[in-house]
Amino acid sequence: MEPPTVAFPSTPKAIASRALQIVASLGLAVVLLGWGLPYLTDTSWATILGLITGIGWPTFLGLFALMMLGLYCYTFTLTGSLPGLGHFQAILANLAGSGVSNTLPGGGAVGAALTYAMFRSWRFTHRAIGTSIIVTAVWNLLARVLLPVIAALVLLPAAGQVPNAMVQGAIVGGIGGAAVAGALIAIIASRRTARLVGRFVERVLGPLLRRLRGGRLPDAQLLALDLRAKIIGVVRTRWLSLTLGLVGFMGVYFVLFRQCLEAVGVDISWSHAFAAYAVGRLLTAVAVTPGGIGVAEAGAAAVLLALGVPGDATAAAVTLFALFSFLLEIPLGALAAVTWLNTRGYYARAQPPAP
Repeated sequence: MEPPTVAFPSTPKAIASRALQIVASLGLAVVLLGWGLPYLTDTSWATILGLITGIGWPTFLGLFALMMLGLYCYTFTLTGSLPGLGHFQAILANLAGSGVSNTLPGGGAVGAALTYAMFRSWRFTHRAIGTSIIVTAVWNLLARVLLPVIAALVLLPAAGQVPNAMVQGAIVGGIGGAAVAGALIAIIASRRTARLVGRFVERVLGPLLRRLRGGRLPDAQLLALDLRAKIIGVVRTRWLSLTLGLVGFMGVYFVLFRQCLEAVGVDISWSHAFAAYAVGRLLTAVAVTPGGIGVAEAGAAAVLLALGVPGDATAAAVTLFALFSFLLEIPLGALAAVTWLNTRGYYARAQPPAP
């Protein structure tokens, strides 16, 4: 697999276009958070910040500890996808990549390129790194699309206690998530199914994608088979570490979200909190803003408001969670990058030479 590359604009027109995209994306994030969230929750930033600053340092440090525990859990997914990677290396790569992704619109490509550079500095092979990036991307996608499925199952027993629109939305989202997850699992499980999924994508989505992107698209069947070949070797022997690491990460972050609600005085059931958490995590995949910031908070806030949570507490809770799940990753990512630059020689000597 070729190393991930980031295409930097080289002409004045391309530079201006890229700058406009960055400004528009960051502007949208500022509007969604700065104006949209207080408007949606019918409150003000003075009230929101007052609730957040009132939680106290012991509570803040407890929430920070939960955040770090969640990040440590995710290192098992990374070490499972890249045999020989240590947990300290994994947390450095995760934080540095996330810090870049959270800073730039569409920063996922830059984050992947930085992660690739870090792994190569530790003398892992191109093939092993490429497989690791693909496997972790697929596992993260599976986790996010399965969250609505779990939310639907959690909300159905309490259908009479929540708005019908929310239950119906959870069911529709659950069906969609199950379909995407089923397609990914089928590609991994069967070569024949991988061909069928690729053929389906070509016939159903191919004309639309050609119209949107223009030009000739890669063979979807070959891509599905290549995806399967890269994933299956790692997944066959290390699926447990991959899965438990991601389940632990998502689970700890859900507890973190629930504790953020409790810290600002919101007392709702765990099932209702999970519904809001699932929507927010799913919307982090929206790339119109860096890391989905603003979009995820608006989605989670809409669910909490529908459940009857007061607007000021809703805004404070989702903002507090964004602090730990998004904003703090930026300075921590910078610290991780500096640590990598100063320790890569040691880990390169410790790592066996790449064949």
